[in-house]
Amino acid sequence: MRTREEIFEKYKILCEFISKCFGENVEVILHDLKDIEHSGIAIYNNHVSGRTVGAPMTNFGLILLEKKKFEETDFVSNYKGLVGGKMIRSSTLFIRDDNNQLIGMVCVNVDITKFVTISKEMDLLSFYGVEQDVFEEKNIVADFPKSIKEMMDSSLSGYLSDIGYDAARLTKEEKKNIIKECEKNGLFSLKGSISQVAETLKISEPTVYRYLNEIKNEG
Repeated sequence: MRTREEIFEKYKILCEFISKCFGENVEVILHDLKDIEHSGIAIYNNHVSGRTVGAPMTNFGLILLEKKKFEETDFVSNYKGLVGGKMIRSSTLFIRDDNNQLIGMVCVNVDITKFVTISKEMDLLSFYGVEQDVFEEKNIVADFPKSIKEMMDSSLSGYLSDIGYDAARLTKEEKKNIIKECEKNGLFSLKGSISQVAETLKISEPTVYRYLNEIKNEG
């Protein structure tokens, strides 16, 4: 049967390994629960929290012990933390001895401040200067086609997928509705659009013109 010291020596290797694998923004701490007030017996990338060997158990760690979470699970992952203005994502692994008694914890603390900041900046950049209520349709997504044909193909495919049919099964009214959408979105101002719509909907070009006239007469 392994001694307590032998178990922790193995976990020290694991902790250092994790810290080397995932970069300097990942802090890994090994806690020995024999002395809660000075439980930190090894720490890697300690610049994340500024703690050193001999640091006490965190308040969240104490809560986990108080609620006996280790009786329900082997680890608790991805809970939030704050330290010195940094945003931390933390996870805790419970360490048991050969008698299945809890003796320690491995805590992994990831400084996600930079990633959260970048994410917010990207959100601002993505929608900078855009009035969100400009469109009637709230789910409009800009497309960036390489050609007019690609634009038409993309638009027509979108209309067809919305109603869940292929062109061969469309009724006259469904075809008219698609043509109405094309008209509303200005697609018929594009050169070759009539022939493209006719081809996709499997109707003649004169039929497209007739449907357009009917749509206009319907108001």
